[in-house]
Amino acid sequence: MRDRAGLVARIVAEVHAEVPAYRALHGPQLAEVRAITGWLVSRSLELWAAGATYLPSEDVERLRDIGRSRAADGRSIDAVIRAHRVGSVAAVRLVSELAADRLDATDVFALGELWLTSIDQISESLSAGHAEVAHRLDIDLERARRAFLDDLLIGRQASRGAIRDRARTLGITPPDPAVLVVSHSGGGPPEVPATVADGRRLLERVGAVGTDPLSTTRAGRVVLLLSPEDAERASTVLDGDPWRGCVLAPRALTDMSAAYRLADDALETAPLHAFVGRGPLGDADACVLALLNGGPVTPAVVRRTVLGPLLSEDNAHLLRTLRTYFREGAATTAADALRVHAQTLRYRLRRVRELTGHDPHRPWPRFILETACAIAP
Repeated sequence: MRDRAGLVARIVAEVHAEVPAYRALHGPQLAEVRAITGWLVSRSLELWAAGATYLPSEDVERLRDIGRSRAADGRSIDAVIRAHRVGSVAAVRLVSELAADRLDATDVFALGELWLTSIDQISESLSAGHAEVAHRLDIDLERARRAFLDDLLIGRQASRGAIRDRARTLGITPPDPAVLVVSHSGGGPPEVPATVADGRRLLERVGAVGTDPLSTTRAGRVVLLLSPEDAERASTVLDGDPWRGCVLAPRALTDMSAAYRLADDALETAPLHAFVGRGPLGDADACVLALLNGGPVTPAVVRRTVLGPLLSEDNAHLLRTLRTYFREGAATTAADALRVHAQTLRYRLRRVRELTGHDPHRPWPRFILETACAIAP
């Protein structure tokens, strides 16, 4: 006990040399390691001299607090426990150096029993405290990420500078541009609101591989923010029961508020047959539904979003063919009206499907195309 300061210095030096995570410690952190080591050395010697075989409950609770602190400052539990084991081995070796000639077998066995028991208690207590705080920190981080996405969806703190600062604080790199996914389980408006757990499950099913994805729940629906490379995965997951969804094309994070309103309103107003035989709704579906329901979309946006390549001069014949097909109601009569072979007309309709992603022969895609054609100049 008289040489405690020297013992602590030697133990800490050995831990510092043997445990990589402790080599970077300095200043207050290193002083804290010395204080904990000093306490454990003193308590171990006191308990050994008193004939104790385990740490009392107050020491166990203090160790749990140490585990909590290590989780809060980001030190891994594996490194913390290894440091205590290395320190314990060093302490036993030092006791042997200082007092081996004065110890009998009973003393040595007592020390061995106390040390083995206390190492088990130390490991268990540190792990329990560390896990407790780590779990809370994970929950807090997840909550903070959800709040970040919630703010993007309502347009709060959605400037580029604010987004950059919050992402840095959270230690994440959100995708930008990003794909917005809004979904719910079952057909029609959700009877049972989606939960945070539903969002986690959906995100797991998507298996995002891009930069840090985000998820939240709003208005009873799951909302995901994904990298563009994950859009196809999301569409595959949402292709049929039990999920219904809307997957929008990549947009800047600063535009997520308008995108969310567009996608959420589309899910609210889309008829059930809009999901039959196809994947989730997209920008074209959402724009047409917004136009029909008085949403913030213009006819020009609908034309551009639905018809896209058909509006170019090179594809003017395809747009003309499509309008004629809708007007005549049948491929043969449309071919006659255009004075082309029926096979030529069918080929042109296939090209329409390839370029727009909408099949003019299927009810809902036909409705989308026909609506856009009706308002096109």
